[in-house]
Amino acid sequence: MKQKIKQAINCGRCRDKKYVFVNQKGKVQAEACSCFECMVCEGNRRIFEETPEGLSKIRECECSELFKRIDLFNQAAVPGKFVHEDFSSYSVDPPQHRTQKNALLNSQKFIKDYIDRKGQYSQGLIYMGPPGLGKTHLVVSVIKNLVMQYGVECKFVDFFELLRDIRHGYGEDISEKDFIDPYVGVQVLVIDELAKGRNTDWELTILDHFISARYNDDDKVTLVTTNFSDKLGNAISSDRNDKQGLSNAYSRFTLEEKIGARIHSRLMEMCKKVNLEGKDHRGM
Repeated sequence: MKQKIKQAINCGRCRDKKYVFVNQKGKVQAEACSCFECMVCEGNRRIFEETPEGLSKIRECECSELFKRIDLFNQAAVPGKFVHEDFSSYSVDPPQHRTQKNALLNSQKFIKDYIDRKGQYSQGLIYMGPPGLGKTHLVVSVIKNLVMQYGVECKFVDFFELLRDIRHGYGEDISEKDFIDPYVGVQVLVIDELAKGRNTDWELTILDHFISARYNDDDKVTLVTTNFSDKLGNAISSDRNDKQGLSNAYSRFTLEEKIGARIHSRLMEMCKKVNLEGKDHRGM
């Protein structure tokens, strides 16, 4: 059996990816690594050429693709606390835990399927399970991979925070549409913390607009994380929450009870369920 020869890593900071992630003002931002230097355009990102007819022509250098992906990622709005998270750092605890390993494999398979199908008719994922199992870790890893490796447009939205921003916008005469539109049309949208909060009629109306707009568009894919499951009793309450005396609503309500039958039905058609179980990683 032949052994694979490992290539030496020239840059320990970016591990030869030519880009790094940093936390700037609470958001993960990508930037070119200090090791990156294009010898072709010398940093201009454009190449000046002369045609056989003697005409001057300008074309983009191949290195400009890296900077396009950096700009694209920096519009994704990934929370800064996930600056170091990727697939390699996802912890399966214990290592043989089937549901967490399955969630990791499904996340990686989603990327392959999405790229193979060029985004057409791809089914999203909905990660379901109690807090602290790495659901957001996984969707952030998907975003980082899709944008930086394949140039796919992605956005991240904490739905609970979006609702708060919309409420605040009312006082500044900013419409709901102004807040919602940037997310509705994106190629891959991550909705984090679905069903968190009271889920009033107004909140469910906003969510219904979100889901319906993407449900009716075949080339838009949605990834969702939620602490709620389809069956009560599947969730394992975290020691951390128990010690703090927090109310674990996810153990008392199903996802359908929180968001209603119409939205739930559409989500189940749009997304494949990925159930996670285990101990709260953050409480360790």
